[in-house]
Amino acid sequence: MRIIQASLEHLDQLTPMFIRYREFYGAMPQQVDSKAFLSERLHKQEAIILLALENDAALGFCLVYPSFSSVLLRPIWIINDMYVVEESRRKQVANQLLQQVAEQARKHNVVRLRVSIQANNAIARRLYEASDFVEDQHFRSYILPL
Repeated sequence: MRIIQASLEHLDQLTPMFIRYREFYGAMPQQVDSKAFLSERLHKQEAIILLALENDAALGFCLVYPSFSSVLLRPIWIINDMYVVEESRRKQVANQLLQQVAEQARKHNVVRLRVSIQANNAIARRLYEASDFVEDQHFRSYILPL
């Protein structure tokens, strides 16, 4: 397995997984819009998308949005989306994607990685805790649906 940084040339491999990820969270497939969304993020360099491949077959992806900490005056990265195709689960794909994200973050002087998961997602919680992520005990998150 190899992990690469996705580019516009990987859209056809990335989009079907992105659609399945969105469907997992109850979104409609919206194939054209999903591909356009990914294309725009990559074209504008607004996201870092790591893609796990094996013999050119896509196994999973991790989509990261760069941001900043005003208090620390340093960049932070937000892991927004992580998906592994069903037949590749339990093959350490997610672990390897997380390791690669952390390695790239260190190279870019990122002070921390941040991720939010659904409160009832025990599998994701175990994944992140096994990768040394710690639950934030200092801040509570709020959202304002618009």
